[in-house]
Amino acid sequence: MEPITEMQLGARLEQAYPDKLKIALHVVCRTAIAIVICLAGSGGIHGMDKWFDSAGDIAFFLGMWVVFLIIGLFPLIHLRDSLVFYENGICYHGRNYLFSQLGSVRFRDYKSGIMTHCMMDTDLRTFDVTYLERPKRQFNKAYMNQTAPQNSQTRF
Repeated sequence: MEPITEMQLGARLEQAYPDKLKIALHVVCRTAIAIVICLAGSGGIHGMDKWFDSAGDIAFFLGMWVVFLIIGLFPLIHLRDSLVFYENGICYHGRNYLFSQLGSVRFRDYKSGIMTHCMMDTDLRTFDVTYLERPKRQFNKAYMNQTAPQNSQTRF
């Protein structure tokens, strides 16, 4: 399969940018939860005097902090997310797709705990557009020349 060029995609219509507020909120929540778990796992605040008793305890404590901070800061990778709408296709994370390959496009929201995920389903594959700022609205603006109604069910 040969790569798809921007000329084949046509004119650029709209772009969905990363939702920095949502990403920051997820980083703060995940990091706070990770810190609480790390403190509880290492004896809590009252166990602080034992954290630095031996080199093994120090290594374990620092290793645990590093792992939990990586888990907490993981949503930062979504700052590179991008979705660009063109006349004849889309560009998702730098990879081009033609609508003739994708087929029909549908958006689906679902809840996972307290977080709402947004997926863009096509016949070819499913794209996770959760961390993009209003991808459904940008899609409607690009191809239907109208904006999606923003109510409690469509806002994410």
